[in-house]
Amino acid sequence: MTIMIALFGCAKKSSEWTEQHVLQLAAAIPTVGNPLDLDTDDERVYVAEDQAGISIIDLNDYSKTWLTAIATGDTTTMQLRRIRRASHINSLDLLFLSETYGSDNIIVINTANPDSLVLSDQITGGTSDIRDMKFFAPGAGSNYVYEGIFITGQYIKHGYSSYVIPGLPPIFSPVTIDAAATSFPINPIGAVMSDTHIYVAADQLGLVIYNRATGNPVGKVDLPGYAQKVKVVGNYAYLACRHEGMQIVNVANPAAPVRVSGIDTSGYATNIDVWNNYAVVSSGGGGIYLFDITNPANPVLKDNITSCGYANNVKFHEGKVLVASRDLGLLVYNILP
Repeated sequence: MTIMIALFGCAKKSSEWTEQHVLQLAAAIPTVGNPLDLDTDDERVYVAEDQAGISIIDLNDYSKTWLTAIATGDTTTMQLRRIRRASHINSLDLLFLSETYGSDNIIVINTANPDSLVLSDQITGGTSDIRDMKFFAPGAGSNYVYEGIFITGQYIKHGYSSYVIPGLPPIFSPVTIDAAATSFPINPIGAVMSDTHIYVAADQLGLVIYNRATGNPVGKVDLPGYAQKVKVVGNYAYLACRHEGMQIVNVANPAAPVRVSGIDTSGYATNIDVWNNYAVVSSGGGGIYLFDITNPANPVLKDNITSCGYANNVKFHEGKVLVASRDLGLLVYNILP
């Protein structure tokens, strides 16, 4: 196995924004807690508010439902005490929440009826202190109910759920990669998964790529800053790298990933999302950054919004930019032509 590491200088520094803004504020919805994570279905945003449960915002009229408990299907309710991660599968009407209070587990909620959410399942065991989490529907023809990947401690867990007894909730059976025990011992922070590979934002050690079937590392590239989150589109991986902003890596050959560009941002880059030819980065006290990535080797700064306050997280949704702001709640921006 051949491993190649790209060597490079410092990231290009983004200039202070002085032109007309491309991002236009459409709505600001206050939250009770600190919005740390968010995901969407076709019409709603699900916001994990840490010690204040979750908020559900309707994108049609920006009305909000705030929940600190969920029905369990009988006469009882389950308290939502410390929700830090959220992931929604639109096609299955399932919302996954990482509850970090007490025993730590992943709560699965049926969202088919927005006015009557109900507990569907819980995933327990090895689910403490989850740093990143994504669940999604399996491919066509699969015998599984859903797939998922999450990071807890030094472990990367990915797997499938399947029905053991008809009518009962599915059992999630993860495959565990001990990231500290592999030939590239790393500290995983964020991860995404393709059909063949797992791409891991590995803090000070940059981007590490694993074979999904075997769990073995196949490639690695060092990056400026501390890699926090990663998004892979086509042949490129886009990473939020804390004090070194956005870094872009060509992953066409997973055994030999190559950094092609990078732009620093003010504050600490915490998350990144990609849509069409845009990338958006949440950068803590530096606000949010919108880049044109038509040419990944030469990304262009299109806008930087600092009036959003401390940006915890960011996500594209149907041509809009959603921002989880510690200071202002959920902010919705339109992208002007």
